[in-house]
Amino acid sequence: MYDKFVGGVQMSGSKIREKRVIAGIAGRLLCARAKIDRGRLSHIERGYVEPSDAELARIENALDELVRAKRALAKTAARLGWPLSAL
Repeated sequence: MYDKFVGGVQMSGSKIREKRVIAGIAGRLLCARAKIDRGRLSHIERGYVEPSDAELARIENALDELVRAKRALAKTAARLGWPLSAL
C-alpha cells in the first residue's frame, strides 16, 4: 500500500475509493473525467499499483470537481422541488 500527499492531504488508493463511494460517484465517471482507464483506477484503489504524482493529482482533482458538481445539482434540484433520489 502506498500513501502520497495531494494538496497537503495524505491519499491512498483505498482513501480515493472511500471518498468516491461515499460521494456516490461511479468509477466510470471518475475515469472519464480523470482520463484514466477503469482497470487502472481499480488497481490503484485496491493498492495493486502506485499511481504517478500526475495521475493521482488528476484523479483527486476530477473527484473534487464531480463532488462539487453533484452538490450543485442537489441544491438546484432541492430549490426546484425535484426528487433528490435521482442524483
